[in-house]
Amino acid sequence: MSLSIKMGFFIRGLKAKVMSTELIMEANVSRKILFEALESVKRFEERFSAYNEDSLVSLINKNAGIEAVTCNQEECELFSEALKIAQRSKGKFDPTIGALTQGLYGFGKTDKKIPAKQELQKTKHLVDYRQLHVKDNTVFLAKKRMRLDLGGIGKGYIAQKVFLFLQSKGATKILVNAGGEILTLGKNYRVAITNPFDIHKYLGVIETKNTPFSISTSGDYERYIGSKKNHHILDSQSATQNHYYSSLTVLKNGITATLLDAVATIAFNTPAHELKDLSKEYDVAIIAVTDEGELLFENFKNLDIKACEIFP
Repeated sequence: MSLSIKMGFFIRGLKAKVMSTELIMEANVSRKILFEALESVKRFEERFSAYNEDSLVSLINKNAGIEAVTCNQEECELFSEALKIAQRSKGKFDPTIGALTQGLYGFGKTDKKIPAKQELQKTKHLVDYRQLHVKDNTVFLAKKRMRLDLGGIGKGYIAQKVFLFLQSKGATKILVNAGGEILTLGKNYRVAITNPFDIHKYLGVIETKNTPFSISTSGDYERYIGSKKNHHILDSQSATQNHYYSSLTVLKNGITATLLDAVATIAFNTPAHELKDLSKEYDVAIIAVTDEGELLFENFKNLDIKACEIFP
């Protein structure tokens, strides 16, 4: 998702490359506060990136099937949130998908590959949120070779944390965009949705109101191996890719980026005839673009936005 924004006179902005994506922050606070927010994102990446061998997530993965790893209350919060959503979705969102995403496919690594079906069959049993235990400030993966991958929730979580931090510092006009996980407040921001078939063009624009608002987008055009057929949004139950959509955007009133990040993954792996029920279950609006280019809209009735413009 891209952004088209006119800067207000008192609003300061900051852009940085973190978490393998671009972070954009704008708020009516000092640049010092924006840099404090940026440092919190960098600390988050150090602790929760599965690609950092010294991170907390890597430590949990190394101790899978051996022993629980202690974390502080704030760190455990993300694991607890991920587990709750996994339980609610009955595994359609599953933070233990790392054995596939990192292990077999190697997304985010230099040696990524398309696994053989036999490899997938041998490995997919390691994706099981029921074997993730978060209790008494500890996290434990019950089976050896299991791996956590918080890529389906982490950006939304930290975007929400940054938003709340800026708000706590007195900001009344805020935009946070962490790689398509977007939160806005206090202005009519124009948020442009990328055309999945031509990433240099826009599919349309959402114009927000002054009220708190959250947006999350998933697409097959962002990360893939060889072609979009082998995109990175894996189905946790089949261990392969679905091709229902090329792009899917989830929208909700309020500050709900953590939930929306995970729901976008769930929805991307949900067939079109089930999207309406999904949108009602999580009380979200959905804009989906099928592989054939058909546009689908669900549950826009109570969405608090100024406008939604889709380009021809």
